[in-house]
Amino acid sequence: MEVRLDCLKYGCCECCKDTKMQLSEEDIRKIEQLGYKRDDFSMEIDGVRVLKNVNGSCYFLKRGMCSIYNSRPVGCRLYPVIYHVDNKKAVIDDFCPHSENINQELLKRAERVLIKHIIKIYGFLP
Repeated sequence: MEVRLDCLKYGCCECCKDTKMQLSEEDIRKIEQLGYKRDDFSMEIDGVRVLKNVNGSCYFLKRGMCSIYNSRPVGCRLYPVIYHVDNKKAVIDDFCPHSENINQELLKRAERVLIKHIIKIYGFLP
């Protein structure tokens, strides 16, 4: 499930800068199958694996494009839909310069996938 905000169409990579994208074990294995080593592209913070930044951008951002776009992590596929912990629901991150292109129907569909993804990472929904 992707939100289908076609970042390639917009030529945007703002969300790839200073990313703290959390990864499930499934995300990590998928990327490792491409030939990458988990310690090269991710690091552990407070018991959770996140994408590593190199010079302020995601490890996979090369010349303004995601080098693993078709195999990118679930969180990247769902963005700009994020989980608002205090409200316990998915919201659209207004940091994304193209967030206005996500409608409420898509938000609700993405929320189901996002909640499952969060549970895979943490074992529960915060």
